[in-house]
Amino acid sequence: MSALPQGFLIRPARTEDIPAVAALEAEVFPDPWPQHLYLQEVGQPLRFQRVVHTDLGYLAAYLFACWQLDELHVLKVATHPLYEGRGLGSTLMDEAKSEGERSGARGLVLEVRPSNRRAFRLYRYLGYDVLGRRPRYYADGEDALVMCLALVAPAGS
Repeated sequence: MSALPQGFLIRPARTEDIPAVAALEAEVFPDPWPQHLYLQEVGQPLRFQRVVHTDLGYLAAYLFACWQLDELHVLKVATHPLYEGRGLGSTLMDEAKSEGERSGARGLVLEVRPSNRRAFRLYRYLGYDVLGRRPRYYADGEDALVMCLALVAPAGS
């Protein structure tokens, strides 16, 4: 399990986090979700969200996921460029994995752009395998790689 570096705090996302989440989203993704989509996610059933703030209150990273049957689907995960390389993404992905294990998930699933080499390498490092490709998945026509981390069912289940 990745440890959160000193000077950072992690907690469930709240409505008041969404303007900062949407701003970071627009900064790091070529096809950002609009703010209202994040607002619709917060507090809904079958969702899992975490935000990481600096101890001064600045948003450093976030993860939004939802349950799809017995899989936790990681929808969005991002780290602010100022805080890349500090293990925040790994910590968030470990939080999602722990949630999946606690809830008896078969696995975690996500899509990633083939051009996002940094994210792809992180997911491979964390044990995700490529299951397939979604042609022209993104608005600009780029394909998505579908990746999965299989979870071991608890003993006795």
